[in-house]
Amino acid sequence: MLIKITKSQTLLTQVNDSKNSLETPFPVGEYFANLTPEGKIEVLVTRQIKALFSFSQFREKVSCGDFVVIEN
Repeated sequence: MLIKITKSQTLLTQVNDSKNSLETPFPVGEYFANLTPEGKIEVLVTRQIKALFSFSQFREKVSCGDFVVIEN
């Protein structure tokens, strides 16, 4: 899936499936997003850095206009 982030944000991300989270800036732009086997949606900054969202968190971001789904 391809999404557009409409407002610059700082999101908690994980690096290489580690348990450690760090805050990463997400500037306005288009990002790839995938469904994980655990049922979460991951928004990719790079192959190694991703932000994870539950469906309800992702839906809230879309409802607020922070994320726009461009392509499913």
